[in-house]
Amino acid sequence: MGKHEIRLRRQRITARGSDRFRNYNTILKRHEQDQRVRKIVRIFVFFAIVLILVLVFIVVNRWEEKQSKRSKPSINSTAPKKTNQCTGSLKT
Repeated sequence: MGKHEIRLRRQRITARGSDRFRNYNTILKRHEQDQRVRKIVRIFVFFAIVLILVLVFIVVNRWEEKQSKRSKPSINSTAPKKTNQCTGSLKT
């Protein structure tokens, strides 16, 4: 092997393994921070989804209540009230 080939081989060996792990502690700290950030983001997204679903549920319920209030008076006002022949009390 010539000088050039030996130098290329050394660079290849260091680039593959030992150079990557010289700053292992900083890489490990960065990885832990990234994991923490990912957990926080997941929790935030989960709560945001739950909050949106609850808000949609509340809005739908209120909308249905408004629709039922609008339709009930029109039905009751047109239908005559029935009375009980014996007691004279109103039936609904």
